[in-house]
Amino acid sequence: MRALEERARRDGFSIEWRHSPEFERSYALIEGASPESLAELFDHATVFESPVIALALRPNVAEALPALQSALGGPGRPAGIVGCERYQHALVIEWDLDTTPASLVLAVIRVELARIHASCVKLLLAPIPLAWWTRIAAEGLGAPEIAPDRVLEALVETYDVAP
Repeated sequence: MRALEERARRDGFSIEWRHSPEFERSYALIEGASPESLAELFDHATVFESPVIALALRPNVAEALPALQSALGGPGRPAGIVGCERYQHALVIEWDLDTTPASLVLAVIRVELARIHASCVKLLLAPIPLAWWTRIAAEGLGAPEIAPDRVLEALVETYDVAP
């Protein structure tokens, strides 16, 4: 981790970490560097070519786990799902938003939970790029005008405006 952060400072790319001790996972969002150029730093890591959304699902009914795992990780899973792993009483799914919209994954989760009248807690495990945050917000709110160039925090950071 330290070597990667030193490399980011030296080579001018950004890295954002999200650690989840509960699920024994760490995710890094690296922007401005190709995965190939950093391959030697990832001996015990899974490297995705593009960012992924990593979401932990903790249903209130244990019987929901097999159905969720089958729907999200089985043979008929949405195309963008790149990982679906059971971890104790939860399920960790990883997917590429460029391939499968969040609305589809969330709809599959709702359908499977509704079949047995269950609910679940959803925890975001990986940092995701601003473009994806705005895409999810625009889709969910039906507001296509939401875009990265309209997010005040990003504009303040871009123009280095001090508070």
